[in-house]
Amino acid sequence: MKRILIIKPSSLGDVVHAFPAVHALLASNSEWTADWVIHPAFAELLDYLPGIRRKILFRRQELGHFRTFFPAARELLRELWRERYDAVIDLQGLFRSALVGLLARGGCLYGPADAREGLARIFYRRRLHCPDSYCHAIEKNCALIRDFSGLQTVSPEYRFPEVEKYSLSAENLFKDAGAEGKYTVAVAPGARWETKQWPPEFFAECVKQIAGREPDCCFVLLGSPTENELCRRTMENFPGVHWVNLCGRTSPGVLVEVIRRSDLLFCNDSGPMHLAAGVGTPAAALFGPTDPVLTGPYGRNCRVIRPELECVGCFHRFCRTEKCHKSVSPQLVAEQISELLKQGGGCR
Repeated sequence: MKRILIIKPSSLGDVVHAFPAVHALLASNSEWTADWVIHPAFAELLDYLPGIRRKILFRRQELGHFRTFFPAARELLRELWRERYDAVIDLQGLFRSALVGLLARGGCLYGPADAREGLARIFYRRRLHCPDSYCHAIEKNCALIRDFSGLQTVSPEYRFPEVEKYSLSAENLFKDAGAEGKYTVAVAPGARWETKQWPPEFFAECVKQIAGREPDCCFVLLGSPTENELCRRTMENFPGVHWVNLCGRTSPGVLVEVIRRSDLLFCNDSGPMHLAAGVGTPAAALFGPTDPVLTGPYGRNCRVIRPELECVGCFHRFCRTEKCHKSVSPQLVAEQISELLKQGGGCR
């Protein structure tokens, strides 16, 4: 039995982007098993990837503070040293992820030749290469695993299997909210960057337009506990529809199943968008400062809505003008979502 350690702690989208490559690697040889170094916030997602044996938690917050550093470092080292690995693959490409790989027991440390942080490359015993023609993060991870394994092809396609315990939780949430059996549009108004996040007033106006076209829909609000105020403001700006507020009530595993049960997801460029692509739920995603060619939703039923501006794709986290947020029409969003719903057999 060959043991592999995968290092890809975060973010949600980055973790999901690695699933097809790691799945193909494990599926190609039944003798391989994998452990995965992951941030605790995203650990449940690994339940959607058969073949992952152990989740090794990378407690970044605790490791970043003097008072909690030593207990967190001890725990991490204890877990890393429980096994001797035949290979360690750093798919994150950062200095800290490469250092974690260096601390693991045994095996050659592999990492991307074009690692995001140049210092990471000094730790790699073998650098994995990706052709310049590969753009999307999923394709790049597949290329790295192909270089590692020697496989001729590594498919970028991966569909999340259903996980019963999370599916039951999602089903109960829908029942309790009176949304079971209804056409649902999941709405995720949050994002990690300020420039990625369209205002709650914009989301509310879009919902108003969608409800006018699709009166049978209910709208399921999704978000982390820190986004409660954002979701509250979204609801308050248009109280005249059937809202189901699940903000802060879904762990990552349950979030997957809530999105699977929805007819469509409307969101910013954010983690839920990638989950929608993973379960096959149609998605309409707003893009401004980032490039959908690089990190857009990798799904057949996903649609990117982007303003026509020269500065689009600037990769700035802050913007004084907010041109992106003012250059997309709620009417356009409603049209796009109505089309997707009809294509997917959603709202009548």
